[in-house]
Amino acid sequence: MFRGWQGICISIAAALALFACAVLYAIHAAPVPGGFSGLEFGALTPGASARTPMLKRGGALVTNAMADSPAAEAGIVPGEVVAAINGVTVLSARQASDLVRAGRAGERFTFTLYDITKGEVRPREVALTFDAAPPVGKKRYVHPPRTLAKEIPAVLTVAANAAWSKRILRGATIKPVPLLELGDGPCNGFAPERWKVAGHLSDTLHVMAGEGFAHAIHHSAALDGADPQAFLKTYLEKTFGAPAVLTPPQARPFSFVLQDFGNRKGGAGFVLYRVIDGRIALWLAAMLGSDVAWGKPLIGAVALTLRCAAPTKLRDPALLATGISLRCIKGACEDSDFAATYLSVLRKGYVHNIKGEMFLVNPRKDYWQSGADGPGFYHQTGGENERLYPGRIN
Repeated sequence: MFRGWQGICISIAAALALFACAVLYAIHAAPVPGGFSGLEFGALTPGASARTPMLKRGGALVTNAMADSPAAEAGIVPGEVVAAINGVTVLSARQASDLVRAGRAGERFTFTLYDITKGEVRPREVALTFDAAPPVGKKRYVHPPRTLAKEIPAVLTVAANAAWSKRILRGATIKPVPLLELGDGPCNGFAPERWKVAGHLSDTLHVMAGEGFAHAIHHSAALDGADPQAFLKTYLEKTFGAPAVLTPPQARPFSFVLQDFGNRKGGAGFVLYRVIDGRIALWLAAMLGSDVAWGKPLIGAVALTLRCAAPTKLRDPALLATGISLRCIKGACEDSDFAATYLSVLRKGYVHNIKGEMFLVNPRKDYWQSGADGPGFYHQTGGENERLYPGRIN
């Protein structure tokens, strides 16, 4: 009899234990999602954290975007960092997973993503519309599969001789090119270290690199009835001692004209000029033809810092702060400020710190949406990020 009651008690206890386990699982287990995204999230790796310095805290790493899923069709790829979902700041992979799990079929979510390895510091927003279920043939252990939050402790390694791998590992530390002031007489400008003044007059400033063929020139003169094309050809041949060939003129804003050129000594570059009241003002960048890819943006940006004393004009709204002088930002602009609209093509801009040091940046890439002192340009100095302000100081 005792054995019978003992068996009943054991059966009841086992049933209660199974029921308790089922209740606990129902409470703690993640609910089955109402929609399918194809996303999986993970905690930020050290490498991912390093390449998102603009995030004060939080973020979730996209570890997977299933092929043919809404995430893949939206362009979300593994390795990107999710900073926000529908405007809600993401602080962890688990939070990202919970937010996405709440999505229903047909519902549209907006993801704020960073992918610094592509060179863009600004975040991008991507819209994703949930499906009801995974594509046919895509089976997962939960149907439809829920988003996952994983811990990924692996640290990115640096591939031998691969410049991109160091960028991934160290992150998007902005290293603007420092520019030092050069000048003589009424003219001045800025150039990288070891550049020097090659020649100057009251209406001309010519600077050049200490080594190699790299020249930046600002020059103005009366045409005295000469054709601008003939004047430019003569000036180039006289300056560099070789016959020059110019491309057809290209119109630029504010009545400026752009022409690329080359000569028989292997030199190449561009001339940006404007003619007003029979007087020509030009900015010239010259380099070896083999160096045009990197040389044109850098040397061109140097050339466009060069200025000589000139009457001032009101600032036009089309003049970007990263291309003009502080004087122009306040409303008193010179020809060099108007010529610098070409910086948008060169993808360069001028910034400075509160100490008056000037730097060259790429405004499209080096702008931080979120920094210690708000959106803007920063660079690392002394282990901290220093705020940089738009505009050149000469």
